[in-house]
This record gives sequence, structure tokens and C-alpha cells, in this order.
Amino acid sequence: DVSAQRTTILVAGPRARDLLSHGCPLDLHPRAFGPGRCAQTTLARTQVVLVARDEARAGFWVLVRSSFAGYLTDWLLDAAVEYG
Repeated sequence: DVSAQRTTILVAGPRARDLLSHGCPLDLHPRAFGPGRCAQTTLARTQVVLVARDEARAGFWVLVRSSFAGYLTDWLLDAAVEYG
């Protein structure tokens, strides 16, 4: 196992940036955080590494410590309800 104790969550879809913006202080506009960019930040008060995937594989990878993965998944699912 070489994951550095992190779980990767894929957040994709037409409203992925809006969803992540609910709990992330970064400017996620494509001009500021476009494909190939990554940053260590917080999401829902959880330390994460956020990676904007390339245009062909739209969306974001959210790398979170494994011990917080369940909490963050629940938060993302709850925050996504308004886009359902």
C-alpha cells in the first residue's frame, strides 16, 4: 500500500465545481483552478488534496485521509442533494 493513508474520491459532473465550492475556500473557477491544477486545502473542514482532472476526464479527485473518508463522503452526498 503506497497510498499515504489517503482515499481518493472522484467528484464529477456538470455541477462538480459548485458542489465543491460549498465547503472549499479556493476559487474553483476554471480560469483559477483549471485542468491539471492541484492544491492542499480544506473541504468541509477536512484537510484534502484537490486535483482538477484534465478536460477529457472532467471532474476532481479529492484525496483525503482514510480516517476522514466516511465523513467527507457523507458531507458530499448531503451537499449534492440540491443538485439531484
